[in-house]
Amino acid sequence: MENIADGNKIIGGFLDIALDVEDQMSEDVYGEFLKKSAWPENLEKEVFQAVKTSLMILIKETEEHRAIFLELKEKLEKHEN
Repeated sequence: MENIADGNKIIGGFLDIALDVEDQMSEDVYGEFLKKSAWPENLEKEVFQAVKTSLMILIKETEEHRAIFLELKEKLEKHEN
């Protein structure tokens, strides 16, 4: 039984790390590039809009990944109890 508890603790740790990575990608990487100030001043408006559209897709996918990791963590916690 102890091996299972140890394994669950390790898996829970991996899920926590995955959640942190997803948050950092969404906020620190993609979010930063949504700001016009992160780009060259002479970047055309249409190009910036295309970049923003692509980044929003990535942010949405990252949020979906986060939801999956949260669901897995909840299942793991239910399994532990």
